[in-house]
Amino acid sequence: MRKIVLGYVIMIFIPVLAFGYHYYTQIYVNLTQQFVESRQKILEQAYANMKTDFARIQSVHRVLQYNPYLTDYLDGVYESDADSVYALTRYILPLYTQSKFANPEIESIVIYKMKDRVLPITNLFQDRSMLDPRTEESVSSLKAGQGIWLRADPEVSDPALIYYQYIYNTQITERIGLLEIRVRNSLIRNFYAAAGVEANWRAFLLSGQGNPLANETAGLDPKTLSLLQSEDRDFFINRQTIVNQLKLEPLDVRVVVAGQVEDVFRSVKKKEVVLVAMIVLLLITLSVAYYLLASTITKRILRLARHMRTLNDNNLRQLTLKSGKFEKDEIGFLIVTYNSMVRRMDELINNVHRAELRNKEAEYQVLQAQIKPHFLYNTLETIRMVAETNNDKEVADISFWFGKLMRYSLSSASEETVLAKEIEMVSFYMNIHKMRLQSRLTYEIHVALDAGRLVCPRFLLQPLIENAIVHGASAVLRPVHIRLQATETESEIAIDVSDNGNGIPPEKLLELRERLSKHDELRKAEEPAGVGLTNVNDRIKSFFGEKSRLEIISEPGKGTCSRIIIVKRAVADL
Repeated sequence: MRKIVLGYVIMIFIPVLAFGYHYYTQIYVNLTQQFVESRQKILEQAYANMKTDFARIQSVHRVLQYNPYLTDYLDGVYESDADSVYALTRYILPLYTQSKFANPEIESIVIYKMKDRVLPITNLFQDRSMLDPRTEESVSSLKAGQGIWLRADPEVSDPALIYYQYIYNTQITERIGLLEIRVRNSLIRNFYAAAGVEANWRAFLLSGQGNPLANETAGLDPKTLSLLQSEDRDFFINRQTIVNQLKLEPLDVRVVVAGQVEDVFRSVKKKEVVLVAMIVLLLITLSVAYYLLASTITKRILRLARHMRTLNDNNLRQLTLKSGKFEKDEIGFLIVTYNSMVRRMDELINNVHRAELRNKEAEYQVLQAQIKPHFLYNTLETIRMVAETNNDKEVADISFWFGKLMRYSLSSASEETVLAKEIEMVSFYMNIHKMRLQSRLTYEIHVALDAGRLVCPRFLLQPLIENAIVHGASAVLRPVHIRLQATETESEIAIDVSDNGNGIPPEKLLELRERLSKHDELRKAEEPAGVGLTNVNDRIKSFFGEKSRLEIISEPGKGTCSRIIIVKRAVADL
């Protein structure tokens, strides 16, 4: 007991008081620095979001540039005003409406036409002479595919923005229009809000030379303004002023966010005296409570420790628990649990066997998760419906096949299926590749057993079919034939996936067979994670038993056969 009390005073009480005093003198600076760094990260994240908005608005140019009706209109292809008005109302105006609907920040979209014979339309197509000369000078040097952002009012901190980019003819050889997109100042305001500009925090813009662009910086002291013009750091603290800054590349300006340190830690300062008093009082109270608690539990803990030291294989006697008022407290519960542990040591041997079975099942689930792809089949269904509407049977068929594969892949009802369903899915998979390779790929499926009764893991055959296509059909120019065959004998079932491709070189075939025959843990340490023949082999052994396996048979120049051998006595459902 004396050692506990003395150790508490020397190792806890005195160091806590000394460290608390030192920490209190340093915490103010550290917290301020951390706060400034976090504000800088928030500012950078807000800028990343704004750049995303810029890219989304700039994409309007691509929509307009690659619309043949718009480029023909600006190029003066339409000979009559009636043709121009028809193309405008039928094909061009919907683009304007769609672009403004998808980008609510856009206030207006105007194209300044370059050719006189183009029919001008108020608020949509205007003559180039109406363009401001200063703006025309700024955009004259733009190249194809290059745009520029300008501020509508350079003297305010939250200006509306204007984006300019030339529209070229279909051959990209001649400028036929200048696109102008006016964006409301809500874009900048949203950026400020995301950067944490609220309450007493202010934001303003600086030019590339560090000169303020608005009069809102008048409240800053001259020293801070001087540091803004000379400092290259992203953030700093000048006395009581916190400053974060970031360069906005598209606008060629720097945004500065400033606030007062006292606004950040005002509430802490008001409560620091109460906080210190509470810490001291709490430390004293805990010291007394620690002493009282130690006096009641130390003896029983020492008694338990002495008994644990005497425990060995020949001495598994339990610790006698004296009845009393502390029988059901934490120490009493610890002694009861200790005695229960001694009694159940023999049972743990059997639990180890059950744990091995659970680990094997968990490993099987992990292998299943590795090989199952994740796709979005809803989009494929939409593509199929559109293709059906447009009478495009090939696109509809490939979308239907691929959609079936995705639904089968994403189904989470069960990790098991039957061989008939697996064969149906790989037939869809090969139909997709046949649509791409045409006459270069043929296949046949021959099943000489009841495939509807053979339970197997999902996605057992797809990796083998994929290897046959990638390393068989895609590796040669001649037509390639893939054969899927399932046969049955009294003792085993064989499923072959063969092709007549180039085959596998002998040295590589030997290396592959060695990897398939290695012990699971050794192979996992040597090979990178991935979906392939090794995972298929693991899943076969995990599902059908260790005697079932995957074999690779290949002859250079004649093709490759991947054979799954399932030993019947290892399958309960056969």
